[in-house]
Amino acid sequence: EFANTESVTVYPSIATAAAAIPASKIDHAALDAQFLKGDKERHAVANHLATKYRISTAESLSYVSHAIEVANEVNLDPVLLLAIMATESSLNPNAQSRAGAQGLMQVLTRVHTEKFEPYGGTVAAFVPEANIRVGALILKACIAKAGSLEAGLRSYLGAPNASSGPNSYTNKVIAEREELNAVARNRSPRTSGNSSA
Repeated sequence: EFANTESVTVYPSIATAAAAIPASKIDHAALDAQFLKGDKERHAVANHLATKYRISTAESLSYVSHAIEVANEVNLDPVLLLAIMATESSLNPNAQSRAGAQGLMQVLTRVHTEKFEPYGGTVAAFVPEANIRVGALILKACIAKAGSLEAGLRSYLGAPNASSGPNSYTNKVIAEREELNAVARNRSPRTSGNSSA
């Protein structure tokens, strides 16, 4: 007799703002490698992330879905977005750094206040759908301005001159991305591409 009155919040797309960043300036290494196209791959990655970061599978599936949706809006790789979320916040939507970075993508809300306005203001930094959109837009701008994925990641970190050694932020993100891609391809994340039959 009673209708479901639970409201579903719809978060505005970031596609228009992302389209203002010329696609020609985006490093091809940041584009979608097509590893999360099927349910099997999405579930494998979600299960891996849930186990590794000790979150529920439902939460993890939600982040994978949001990453895919936002990646389509900004024309970036969803696995790259997941790797940044994992590296930045260990997939904790309530993460907050001493520097003031907030949410899954660890966005500095005091610097990017205007980007959160379509989502209700900076309180949305802790809302995954909004945080991933704002973070992805910032990431795309950083990659375009810096000229490469690696330089864009350093810029996203806020340290464009940071080292690029084995323990660097850039290498952590790239390693996480490679691990997730291996899981999506149904390979052990710790193996190289070689397999013996």
